[in-house]
Amino acid sequence: MSRILVIDDEHVIRMLVIEILETAGHVVTGAESAERALTLLDEAEFDLIVSDVVMPGLSGLELLELVRVSHASLPVVLVTGAGTYDTLSQALTRGAAGLVTKPFAHADLQSAVAHALERASRARDDLRERLLAPTLASALANAIEARDSYLHGHCERLAALAVRLAELLGLSPEEIETVRLGAILHDVGKIGIPDRVLLKPGPLDDDERRIVETHPEIGDKLLEPLDLLASARPVVRHHHERWDGAGYPDRLSGTEIPLGARIVAVADSIEVMSSRQLYRTPRTPAELRDELVACAGGQWDPRIIELALGLIDSGELVLSIDGLHLLESALDPAPAPGVAVLLVESDDDEARLLCEALEHVLDGAVIARASSVAGAAALLNGSEWTIAIVDQMLPDGEGVEVLDALRRNDPALPVVMLTGQGAEEAMIRAFQHGASDYIVKGVSYVDALASRILGLVAA
Repeated sequence: MSRILVIDDEHVIRMLVIEILETAGHVVTGAESAERALTLLDEAEFDLIVSDVVMPGLSGLELLELVRVSHASLPVVLVTGAGTYDTLSQALTRGAAGLVTKPFAHADLQSAVAHALERASRARDDLRERLLAPTLASALANAIEARDSYLHGHCERLAALAVRLAELLGLSPEEIETVRLGAILHDVGKIGIPDRVLLKPGPLDDDERRIVETHPEIGDKLLEPLDLLASARPVVRHHHERWDGAGYPDRLSGTEIPLGARIVAVADSIEVMSSRQLYRTPRTPAELRDELVACAGGQWDPRIIELALGLIDSGELVLSIDGLHLLESALDPAPAPGVAVLLVESDDDEARLLCEALEHVLDGAVIARASSVAGAAALLNGSEWTIAIVDQMLPDGEGVEVLDALRRNDPALPVVMLTGQGAEEAMIRAFQHGASDYIVKGVSYVDALASRILGLVAA
């Protein structure tokens, strides 16, 4: 049940909109002006605003700008009887979440509101996951480290090494974050190991070792109900598997072991061998290096061991009795990430002009082109984009199909729609599907597009 604020200076229209939205199950509050709406926003929480554009005093577009400043995550759907290109363009560029033109059917309004609420919800869930997952992971890791003073900082140190190894392997930012979470959480299952075993000041007997070896499965079960940390579960479960298949709990071998688990296994072993333990003195750097070489291809993935040895030999990875650490000054400066542009355009000449313009205004831009809906779908799989430019008419379908797929993958991704026709109906439809901007192909449209792209990338 969503709370919606409806703004229209015409009483009859305002009451009609309220009735339509209440019928759809929303809780609706009405306001006769933008000024009154701003007061209500200070007094209560709302999930969405539906506002007329042309009103005495502040217009809907002016209200939209004020809301974007004071309530940045609050979506605004505009309702207008003046469906001019200028009005539609301003609504897009100022960040409206939807647009409905008068006269409208009940279904049109309900659909625009539903789509705007869905996109806002996906964006909030994504933000929540990005913020809460690391916090929750650290809290769980701290619960383990609090039981053993020798483990203080262990998870953070091995996570730093695991992330560096993942970077050297060329993993994507999303995959690297999964490795980091898995590294922090790798021993969370030790919460279920009794202190008499976990804190025993000496070697474990066979029974005690079998108890300790249950911690990957315990950790996996602990994380099972936590959707925010689901991606880390394979790392937690399999970080004690061995390359030769002699590990636990599932005796996986080689590339059967998830890559993140293989990375964390190496980072964990290096951190443990290099630091003080409850009943074991740390290895010297030479002893540790010899152990890594001897067990590459047996206990550990030889490719990851090679990378770890390279970090040690270069001086970037420093080993001490206080645990490993990476020297930031030894790191080669990482190249600034380029702008990744998805261009969906079937016309070769148009695509060439667009690529030239984009490369001119976006320094270091990487442009991937698709010429069809199917081609765009292939590029979407596992890829991350800074911005997308999509032609409205494609050989095997419409650009809104690509737009819908982009919105499912990344609700916040800026998407510019292109069209060879200036029909307002086409613009409204693109806007209803979540377009960030809309450009009509004309004499100087490439320059206009380049300018709009700069603004969207910088936002």
